[in-house]
Amino acid sequence: MTKRRYLVVLLMFLSIFVNYMDRVNFSVSIPAIRQHFAFSLDQIGAIAFAWGIVYAVFNFPGGWIVDRLGLRWGLIVTLGWWSVFTILTPFAGTLAGWYVVRGLMGAGEAPIWPINAKCANTWAAPRERSRLYTWAGSGQYVGPAVGTLVAGWILVRFGWEWTFILFGIAGLIILPFWLLIVRDRPALDPRVNAAEAAWIGNRADPQETADWAGIKAVFLSRTGFGMLLIYITFGYVLFTFLYWVPSYMYYTFHMSILKSAAWASLGAFLGFIGFVLSGPFNDGLVARFDRLTARRIGTAVPMVGTALCIIISLFTARAGMGGPTAVLIGVAQLTMNLTVGAWAVNIIDISPNQASTGFVYGVFNGVLNVMGAFNSLILTGLATRFGFPAAFGSALVFMLVFLVSILFIVDRPSYRQLVAHADLSRSAA
Repeated sequence: MTKRRYLVVLLMFLSIFVNYMDRVNFSVSIPAIRQHFAFSLDQIGAIAFAWGIVYAVFNFPGGWIVDRLGLRWGLIVTLGWWSVFTILTPFAGTLAGWYVVRGLMGAGEAPIWPINAKCANTWAAPRERSRLYTWAGSGQYVGPAVGTLVAGWILVRFGWEWTFILFGIAGLIILPFWLLIVRDRPALDPRVNAAEAAWIGNRADPQETADWAGIKAVFLSRTGFGMLLIYITFGYVLFTFLYWVPSYMYYTFHMSILKSAAWASLGAFLGFIGFVLSGPFNDGLVARFDRLTARRIGTAVPMVGTALCIIISLFTARAGMGGPTAVLIGVAQLTMNLTVGAWAVNIIDISPNQASTGFVYGVFNGVLNVMGAFNSLILTGLATRFGFPAAFGSALVFMLVFLVSILFIVDRPSYRQLVAHADLSRSAA
């Protein structure tokens, strides 16, 4: 069996890696940008929100656009788009120009997760779908870790403008490799032999169109409603950990900025470990149980662990124990990410056909990111009134709804019907 699918997944990982690098150069450059343009902190926040809300909203049409363009050209167009606007960022000039450029950059970055879902749907067999999806998706943790350090070095060595220019060029470098290597489906790639094509099990039909009746069945089903709640609630939990741990450490335990960042980096590292392990963990469950049972175990058990870590951290925070609190929050990120290979891959499982995956995933992921955008308003309001431990504790409410959704709202009859329809569309003609 050839191993072409792993090369495709590697390129998908590099694309996500660059996508998330391009998100941190702004954060690293904020002091220099403020000094250069005399922007207030509120104006900097408004620029960040402009990116965030456009990014969230464009998940919805972004997935549909990717389905129309196909996997190969979908990434080329979107990666090229956001890379160009990353390069143009230093030339925005006015505050309005910053809103426009950063918003347009966010629009281009929005389809990256629908593209990853489409890649896993097209190039991974069902039994390895979680593994390849999460391995590619782990770029969302490696990108910021590397990007923060590299952006800081570039800023000091060459100036803040070059953090955007060079990161944008890095994205453009990927384009020719993606164009030469990736095809919309394995059957269209002559370098994939019959054994690998049979293993993946994709249908050789480049003219396939979106299954709108199947899409409607997904969103009107009880399983679809349950998954919608899962994406909404996970969006709140994810963004709580993703952006607010340094502030938690700084304001609650009066740590230095450097020490707060160091504790936050521990959580990012553990989150990366959880993300990488999520794929093999959930593929192993699928090999042992029926698919819904496997997805429920892979979703619920780690999330219970996440909730327990947060509950215990409330007591350590009350006792003024900053280190143990940070470790518990880090472990919570590890267990939280162990769930991704189950609930996120569920959407790939139930997408009616390959030509519909981007749109279906884009809608669900768009809802997640809209909740993520509003997380900042909710959490900062709670933190201002009650402190960061209580604000982080609010995630427990969302975890509870998350667990109820996967265990009780997603139901076996509608799940089986959706999966059977999707599997039939992917079977050999």
